[in-house]
Amino acid sequence: MSINWVTLHPDGRTPVPLPQEKMFFTQDKVSLVLDCTQPNVYPGHGTSAKWAAHGEVTISNQRVMFIAQPSTPQFQSLNVPILKFKNWKLNQPWFGANNIQGTVIPVPGGGMETHGQLTLTFQEGGAIEFTTILRNLMERMAETSETPAHLEPLPQYQASSSHDQDLPPNYNDIM
Repeated sequence: MSINWVTLHPDGRTPVPLPQEKMFFTQDKVSLVLDCTQPNVYPGHGTSAKWAAHGEVTISNQRVMFIAQPSTPQFQSLNVPILKFKNWKLNQPWFGANNIQGTVIPVPGGGMETHGQLTLTFQEGGAIEFTTILRNLMERMAETSETPAHLEPLPQYQASSSHDQDLPPNYNDIM
C-alpha cells in the first residue's frame, strides 16, 4: 500500500497505467476510510494515521487505486497491489451502502509503516462487481504464482543390485 503514489493523467482523475497493466473496473462515489492505528501501543509510541476521503476506485490486473475527489495535500490517492490486500470481505448491511473491508499491507517506500484497515463504501453500487473482479484476480494469481507441492520433482529411482535380498522371506522358510 502506498499513499499519494498513483500517477495521474493531466485531467487529475485517470490513473496512468503501469507496464502490462489493464484497467478492469472504475466506480465513482466511493468513500474510503483507512485506519493505520496500532492497537495495544502505549500512547505517544508508534505511528498512527487515519484518512477518510470520497472519490473514485479503480481495479486493474495489478492493483487497486483510489483517487480522492477533491484531493488534499495530505491525501490524494491510495495504491494497493492486489497481493497486498488481505482478508477482505464484502458487507451488505440491511440499511446503508455495500462496503468492502480488508487489511492492506505497506510496501517499501510507500509512505506507510504499518498495516491498515481499509473500508471502501460504494454509495451508488459497484461493490459486487468490484469483489467479483478482485476474487477472480486473486484466484488467477494464486494459480500462477505458487508452485503446488504435488508438482515438485520426485527423487530419482535407484534400483538395487541384488533383487533376492529385497524380497520378503518365503512362507515355508518362516515355519
